[in-house]
Amino acid sequence: MTKQNTFDLPLHTHWSYDATTPPEHYFAQAEKSGITHIAITDHHTNDGIQETLEAAAKHPTVNFFSAAELTVHCELGTFDMVCLGLPITPTPELEKVYEAYHTWQRGFGDHLCKNFTEAGYPFPMEDRIRIVKQFRPEKTLKVQGITHVQYHLLLKYLLEEKKYFPDRDSLNKVWGSFPAYDYPEADFVLPAVRKAGGIIFIAHPHPYFYRDDLKRMDALRERLGFDGIECAHTDVPEELTPFYRDYCKKYNLLSSAGSDAHKPTTPMATHIAERCYLEEILERVSCVKL
Repeated sequence: MTKQNTFDLPLHTHWSYDATTPPEHYFAQAEKSGITHIAITDHHTNDGIQETLEAAAKHPTVNFFSAAELTVHCELGTFDMVCLGLPITPTPELEKVYEAYHTWQRGFGDHLCKNFTEAGYPFPMEDRIRIVKQFRPEKTLKVQGITHVQYHLLLKYLLEEKKYFPDRDSLNKVWGSFPAYDYPEADFVLPAVRKAGGIIFIAHPHPYFYRDDLKRMDALRERLGFDGIECAHTDVPEELTPFYRDYCKKYNLLSSAGSDAHKPTTPMATHIAERCYLEEILERVSCVKL
């Protein structure tokens, strides 16, 4: 049964393209709730690190990992990877990775606008800018440009505002006909993370693992070389948490857990993981020293 725990390792701030929470909220809520360790894992970037450092300085009882959630592609599919222990100032290799994700986010937005328009469903840049500005702070757009649109707002635009499609199935049929626009390659991203001293977890793994398919799990472990598994997560069925934890023990992998919060109303640290998950991680990487 879920309960409030004392650590929450995947959290997203308004520096993520699809999140709306200021870093200050997580630190204040953690301090109030007795949460001792958090990780700010913005999608594809460490652009919010200065704002995070400022929030952390106001809440000294809350320790945090410098981190990012980097989505990578390889021949086995596309996977979200939570990377903990990244340097505050990126290494040259990591700087190239972050810039590749900036380019990807803008490019994917362009890709969707172009392909929906060419398919007969006009999606002009001015509409994309309008939607993005509904929820993204101007300071993030100055750094990242006009990214792709948060998924549920894109659905609202296509299904409700424009009424291009009668239902999501019809929309998905058209979307599925578009050429692929793959994320940066795992072989480009993950070595840069490792060289910078980061450790890598495969995030919310149940769809990637086909729930509990050991052959699939082995294949991904060997191909991606992750250091650990996000065993407990808001979306991971609770009966799978001990299964994933046992797999980690068998292969000397770390275990992680958290809420994956994107908005301020999401409760923090509601997962069934044990404190030993965190203690094992701290043996490998340190929290940021202010």
